[in-house]
Amino acid sequence: MKLTQFIHREMEQLLEDWEDAALAIAPELRGKNSRALRDHAREMLEFIAEDLLIPRTDEESARKALGKGRPPASDIHGEHGKDRFRQGLSILQVIQELRALRARVTRAWVDEQQCLAANDIKELVRLNEAIDQLVASSVSSHSACKEQETRLFETMLKVSLDPAAIFDPTGKHLFINKAMADLVNAPHRNVIGKTPNELRLDLAAELHDAIATTAATGQTRRKEFSHCLPSGHELYLECQFVPVFNDRDEVEAVVKTSRDITERKRADHQIWRSANFDSLTGIPNRRLFRDRVEQTLLEATRMGSCFALLFVDLDRFKQANDQLGHEAGDRLLAQVAARISASVRAMDTVARLGGDEFTLILKETGRDGARDAARALLSSLEQPFDVDSHRVNISGSIGVTVFPDDGKDVDQLMQNADRAMYAAKQHGGQQVQVYEPWMATSESEHMRLHRELNNALAENQLEVYYQPIIDIRTGAVSGAEALLRWNHPREGLLTPASFLGITEQSAMADSISAYVLEQAVTSSLRWRDPSGAAFPLYINESPAAFFTQALVEQWRARLTRTGLDKSRITMELHSASLNTLRTAGFNPVKSSALEGLQLHLAIDDFGIEPLSLMALREFRMDCIKVDRELIRDAGQGGDADRMLEGIIAMAHAIDVRVVGVGVETDEQLQFLCRAGCDHAQGFLFSRPLRHDDFEALLGRDRQNKPS
Repeated sequence: MKLTQFIHREMEQLLEDWEDAALAIAPELRGKNSRALRDHAREMLEFIAEDLLIPRTDEESARKALGKGRPPASDIHGEHGKDRFRQGLSILQVIQELRALRARVTRAWVDEQQCLAANDIKELVRLNEAIDQLVASSVSSHSACKEQETRLFETMLKVSLDPAAIFDPTGKHLFINKAMADLVNAPHRNVIGKTPNELRLDLAAELHDAIATTAATGQTRRKEFSHCLPSGHELYLECQFVPVFNDRDEVEAVVKTSRDITERKRADHQIWRSANFDSLTGIPNRRLFRDRVEQTLLEATRMGSCFALLFVDLDRFKQANDQLGHEAGDRLLAQVAARISASVRAMDTVARLGGDEFTLILKETGRDGARDAARALLSSLEQPFDVDSHRVNISGSIGVTVFPDDGKDVDQLMQNADRAMYAAKQHGGQQVQVYEPWMATSESEHMRLHRELNNALAENQLEVYYQPIIDIRTGAVSGAEALLRWNHPREGLLTPASFLGITEQSAMADSISAYVLEQAVTSSLRWRDPSGAAFPLYINESPAAFFTQALVEQWRARLTRTGLDKSRITMELHSASLNTLRTAGFNPVKSSALEGLQLHLAIDDFGIEPLSLMALREFRMDCIKVDRELIRDAGQGGDADRMLEGIIAMAHAIDVRVVGVGVETDEQLQFLCRAGCDHAQGFLFSRPLRHDDFEALLGRDRQNKPS
């Protein structure tokens, strides 16, 4: 029987035998459609069967054995190589697959014939020639695809703005793209074949370790690096190291791709600074101070050393602040922070707890050393300060406690320092008091307020008041600001200025913010207008609520739980805080974590802190609330009038509403009306009212509203 006839007769059995061999050679094909695999092989067998029937000279046979025979009518040769390339097979697997096909046909044919005649051997030679033609064509098409892929990827890497490099397992450069050449400040020819260490890169040691680890483990790695550019600027890169395996499953190279994350790092750093440093003085705030105390305590415990805590409360600061004004008072606090910082070592910490309270950590300092340092600090504070050409004299009351003599945990030490400071205040101030056991029975004003405020929420002593916001054009109540008040059992009604400072950076602050928001949302929904629209309310929200992803998620959960989308709540942020958020690159209205919420923002105290028009656009501000300092001088024909007119015109140009805050006189109101201001808020209309009183006011206003 002719070999051609045999192939056609035994086609299905040959295909079944071949499929088993193909799957053993190329496990990647396992799970593929069996019919598709067999149809592919069937086409090759049919080509072989047809090729055996074509007459051929000895010269043509020799050329065909080299894979240089005449191309077939169909492109089964090329398609086989292309198809296997797309399926991820190597050239070796392609060749092995075709050899397996030849072996299956040859063995079956020999078994069929039992004794081969001369013509049978010729047919087997022709079979080998046909297989050789298939191998040559398949390898050629597979190689062409591989070369094209290589060109495409090489071009992509070359033009990529992200630096990329390929190393051999020893760390020598095999390839770099233009971005990488620019990064190392060396041409391509001077880099290939050299290691990062030979190029004297500042991150050479870290790079070598990452490459060696990737080559040894065969696992992809991610690592961040900092690199100093020739200009001196620091560059931060996020690098991925990917192993490249050869046919023996050995790592033959490591591909490194880099992404410039400098801006992200700077934004993260700015966010961290905003959350941990006092914006006024630039020194650590309460959050970072407590963390530093905890770290210092652990270090001192491990080393068997001591350290001191100093609490400083300024004497006569309130009088200076009242006399000079709020802004001058802020500048005085900044000078105090600088003077205290100059009096300590680099290893020590100076922080501002809030208001005019400062704290110090003096490492490796005992009781005598702490007392001497506190007295030197007190002497420094008693030297006059120059603020806006005014000579200002203040002093301080300083409390001192020492670890481990006075306490062995953070809370105890901070309470001791606070009690010692309180004792200094009680004895007339302007002195240093070192903690003594008898002080444990005393309680400072700060400690008392903190304890009482902690109970205020549970005992329903906190209450939200509402101050009307008036539509200047119609005179109607168009909204209100929700303001927190504390009904103190002994001291009466307290405003936030007298107690919120002690909640900074604590869980209590979040609880209070949540309480105010929930009360405001409830009221907004309760006071719907006749059309069913919720009543507009404004509440103050700290930008710290947006600083971390965890806090953003908590904030979103709070807003969703309270039904913010159904209410009309506008969050008020101070201009300085908004600038901090913008510098940090975080925009709450564009945050994916807050996506879907109808978030309304307003700028409070506008006109004092600088703020760009671009920031107003970026944060999609609903309105700006003009600072009461400008409103106070409105209508007198001075600079305040010109500034207000400019602010109102600017806001209207970008469709932002304007609220004048602190309106107390008809003269101020008339000027705002002439200047085109949208809304007004102040004692001229009403003081902040309790919930029921405001509800009655709103009801009367709506009754008087013309239909």
